[in-house]
Amino acid sequence: MEKIGLAQIWSYIDFRESWEIGFAVLPEYSGKGYGGKAAELLLKWSFEGLGAHKIVGMCNAQNIASSSVMERIGMTREGIFRGELMWRGQWTDQYYYSILEKEYTLK
Repeated sequence: MEKIGLAQIWSYIDFRESWEIGFAVLPEYSGKGYGGKAAELLLKWSFEGLGAHKIVGMCNAQNIASSSVMERIGMTREGIFRGELMWRGQWTDQYYYSILEKEYTLK
């Protein structure tokens, strides 16, 4: 089996029943929908399998592809962490996204 990237989920805040998702696709596989499909599956597992109340995700403000994926799967950009991440030798902003269970079930 060929590896094309990663998808992960971890407990963000236990007592709030919140989980954080993350996904990355190797450059040679980007633009083919794999990141979006991985993110959709993470949401499905989080809400239907784990009983999550809220899912969050973050991405570098320069990462337009990840930002687009999170918006496409129904997540809302809630904020910007300014100067949050050292990337390519400079501090860059990080976008913070979330989706609530009640929003997911509307899809």
